[in-house]
Amino acid sequence: MKYCRFFTYFLSMIMTLSFISCEENIPRNRPVLDYDATAITDEPQEEEPSSELTIERPSGAIIIQPNHCACQNAKPISLGNCEAICSEKNSGANPETRLLYFETQTTAEISATDIEDIWGFCNTLPRDGSLTASCSIEVKDEKGNTNTLAFEPEKGATSFSVEVGGLSEDETYRLSIVENNSGARSTTIQMRLISDLIEDNIGGPLALMPVNQYSCLFRTGVIDSTDGSFIIEDVNRFHFYFISATRPEPLKASSLQTVNCHDMELYGTTPINSPLLEETTNVFTVWNREDPRFYNLGGEGKLRVHELLEQNIRLQGQTLSSSLNLFFELEWPSGIDDGDTGVGSEEDEGVAETISNKLGYYMTPFIDSETYKAYCPTQQHYYSNSALFKAMREIIGIDTEGLYAAKQDNVCDFILIRETVLKKIWFYIEGGQHIQPTSDTVAGKKIQFYWPADPSSPYIKK
Repeated sequence: MKYCRFFTYFLSMIMTLSFISCEENIPRNRPVLDYDATAITDEPQEEEPSSELTIERPSGAIIIQPNHCACQNAKPISLGNCEAICSEKNSGANPETRLLYFETQTTAEISATDIEDIWGFCNTLPRDGSLTASCSIEVKDEKGNTNTLAFEPEKGATSFSVEVGGLSEDETYRLSIVENNSGARSTTIQMRLISDLIEDNIGGPLALMPVNQYSCLFRTGVIDSTDGSFIIEDVNRFHFYFISATRPEPLKASSLQTVNCHDMELYGTTPINSPLLEETTNVFTVWNREDPRFYNLGGEGKLRVHELLEQNIRLQGQTLSSSLNLFFELEWPSGIDDGDTGVGSEEDEGVAETISNKLGYYMTPFIDSETYKAYCPTQQHYYSNSALFKAMREIIGIDTEGLYAAKQDNVCDFILIRETVLKKIWFYIEGGQHIQPTSDTVAGKKIQFYWPADPSSPYIKK
């Protein structure tokens, strides 16, 4: 489980019916017809030719869905939540081709009429007569300049792709399907191609690094003037943390009079560095600082992991009000410098001092905008509607918890403790009683715990 650190803390057909009526104003001086002298023939009367009926293409009856994506090499090159969509797309023989993929839906003005589908909208139908129908994709840039892309849909198709290699990056375009003869058009979408996409050549979640804990005993006292022996007056325990690559070196034998970092009762008085005193492995986990995504690869002082997260958010069609700054290095006391830590340097017989090392990276906690309480993200957050948490899903991907720093009473000794461990043993004193805090009562209290931890009886000091 990784940690964020707490410091102590969105055409129906139009039928035109023409009626030919009988004229009411008939001249009264009309000739009289002699029915007996009139021959009746079977010749049909000549009909007047009827006017040709054409099919009207309606505007707005083709709806381009919002999940459109531009892809290249099965990767998104446009704003929008396109990772999954582009991963399933193939540019064919030339994977470098930039294609815009989009889906459509038609209303009853098309689907319930002779037009039937987008192919019928864009092609000449029997009832069109001399009309020649065709379509194109109208592209309008930010300045209002208009261009067109070829568009020849197949019969019955609702999903389409068009080449967008001629469009500029980092510019927003408005696109519509237009029937070239009538000017009827679909709904409009916006698309923006992104330049300089950062490749995550590592992929997957960030690498982890377990952190180990041990202690050293510091003795203070005086030298006996009679025999030169060391008279111990006080002993204090101090805790240190290290990772496998920075395991402390053994102390000098001459240092054991005032400090030891191994169990002398079990292993004698010759200093060793494995095992160390009260050594506990994997007390918590940080992110591995050797993961290249924690490097400043862009040369602008920004970690690559932050650049990848920001890019993912942009690809979802979202923007950030400020640059991300989630990860920080955890530097903490890791051992004792008793005068022999520098390679090739002369030994310093002075007082032993603590040294610090960088253990890895921790993540800053988040603040709930409603409760104003700090929290660390989990799977529940990664699968929410937040663009940031969605971006964190693949790069981080696992549950995190709080890491607390606690100080020993009256001694300048600090330990780091995981939230899940802390909540089993923490308390505050009120009315002389040990009371276990909750998320609602913890604020404003002096939170304490006894160490070493004993969850079975947390209120009894060992």
